[in-house]
Amino acid sequence: MFNKLSNTQKGTLLAFIGVMIVTPDSLIIRLVSIDTWNLLFYRSLFPGTALLIGYFIFFSSRAIPDFMSIGKPGLLNAVLIMGSNITFILALANTDVANALIMISLVPIIASIFSFIFLHEKPQLITWICSLGCLIAVIYIFYESYELNRYLGDFYGLLCAAFVGASLTVMRSSPNINFVPSYILGKLLTACVAVFFVNSFIINSTDLILLSLMIVTVGVSFVFISIAPQFISSPEVGIFFLLETALGPLWVWFFISEAPTQKTLIGGIFIITIIFIHSYYMIKKERSERL
Repeated sequence: MFNKLSNTQKGTLLAFIGVMIVTPDSLIIRLVSIDTWNLLFYRSLFPGTALLIGYFIFFSSRAIPDFMSIGKPGLLNAVLIMGSNITFILALANTDVANALIMISLVPIIASIFSFIFLHEKPQLITWICSLGCLIAVIYIFYESYELNRYLGDFYGLLCAAFVGASLTVMRSSPNINFVPSYILGKLLTACVAVFFVNSFIINSTDLILLSLMIVTVGVSFVFISIAPQFISSPEVGIFFLLETALGPLWVWFFISEAPTQKTLIGGIFIITIIFIHSYYMIKKERSERL
């Protein structure tokens, strides 16, 4: 049945499934009872190990050459993945889920700015206008977080968006490299760093189940998302990440009553709207250039 779909339908389905799988990740993080660094260690070790084993099972003959051929871009990307993993958990540890995900939704805009700086790609005027609009909304949310002493978490969320934006820029600069091994390496590097801060390796059965679910939310979701760009453009894949920004806080709100503040809702809706308009414009522009 899947083979009967058009490329656009295949890519859209893969991106949608991948992002929908990852949306409960923030809720699972909130439900786990272990501390921040223990969580970071297991959240990186379990998916990283599962993906590593899966990669060697499905691509046994080319697995080692794939890992050896990632080069400097792949190693740099792995470090950026590690940075995004660490800052994401620190963001959720210091602010609301809604605030953290709203900051991370700035990835497309930040990636465009990095592409301008490092790849000399001239952004469209709409990118600069949208960037300014997002900056105003971020300041608006930051101001409330400062009053509530949650600005550190918002800052980590913004830093996470910068790491992810830089990662996308690296991958865009080297389209011929298979970055899946780089992602796996990044997860395992994160576990290697976090292990030095782990207080205890003992976890209860409930936490073990929740952490095991992250193999799906963090690991399997990546497989779908990484395959989607083979059928649709990166902006088209990126627009689906707005689902995580919108649905992630709703999962947490519904199950554990962590409600976002009014200013977070206003600022978040403003940012999501801006990024949707920007992504939609870039998709239409890219399609028109293909014709």
